[in-house]
Amino acid sequence: MLGRVQSFTTGLITKTSALASKTVYYGKVGAELSKQVYLKEGLQPPSIADFKKVYSSLYSTALHYAVKPKEVLSIFKGIQRNDALKFGAYGIQLLGFYSVGEVIGRRKIVGYRNYSSH
Repeated sequence: MLGRVQSFTTGLITKTSALASKTVYYGKVGAELSKQVYLKEGLQPPSIADFKKVYSSLYSTALHYAVKPKEVLSIFKGIQRNDALKFGAYGIQLLGFYSVGEVIGRRKIVGYRNYSSH
């Protein structure tokens, strides 16, 4: 019995260390590849002026539509069937990603663990 437990544990440790070394290796490869792409493409984070421009534009658009809500209704009435289907599909995909994240976070498919009984 003890021999079985030791062989099982040894096999488990071997597989775990192999998986960990592969994970570290591919993580380093991905980091180096990302660094090379970043340098070759000349990528850089956006500047403060870019942030200000985008968010001031969003604010002014939101303020415009808050003052004139009839324009929002005309925009929704002008949506074509294909656009509605496309946005519906995007919504279903986002809901699916959210649901998968919830299942991973809870570590259960339905409901949360009851820790008050412990």
